[in-house]
Amino acid sequence: MSSAFSRYAGVACAAFILAGCATRKDSPHPASQPAPPPKPVACAASSGADALAGTWYSVTTPRGVAGTQQTVMVLSPDGKMRYQTQLKIRNKSRPGLDETGCWSFANGVYTMQTTESNGDPVDPSDPIYTNRYKVESVNQATLVLREQKPGGEVLKARKMPPGYLLR
Repeated sequence: MSSAFSRYAGVACAAFILAGCATRKDSPHPASQPAPPPKPVACAASSGADALAGTWYSVTTPRGVAGTQQTVMVLSPDGKMRYQTQLKIRNKSRPGLDETGCWSFANGVYTMQTTESNGDPVDPSDPIYTNRYKVESVNQATLVLREQKPGGEVLKARKMPPGYLLR
């Protein structure tokens, strides 16, 4: 019985080894398709937003920063926007930010959707490129916004002449 068992075990082992050497020819994997580009964001005018259209300039001291931040927002009536910031620490300018995209106004909230940052396209589905502000007040000379997030900072801006940009 021992010899029959050994023979059976040897044949079974040989079958397993041969089965391991046999390969199955798989069909070739199709090349992975690149993700489709994000849909372009279409800018459109917001009804009731005429008072927000224009060029707005503010200087703030962001929390945790030992300097000031200058900001210029250019809000066109057609829903397009340009947003520039310049940080100054001890009177030295740091690299700035220059974003373009779309803006809208609904239910007292100003929304800024960036489509390009410093000339490079961005993924509009990334939440970092969408900013919302509660419009606390607006008139012909001043605009007061509050960030729509816990502990949101207040931005007080004054209206500037068309064409005003940070240099």
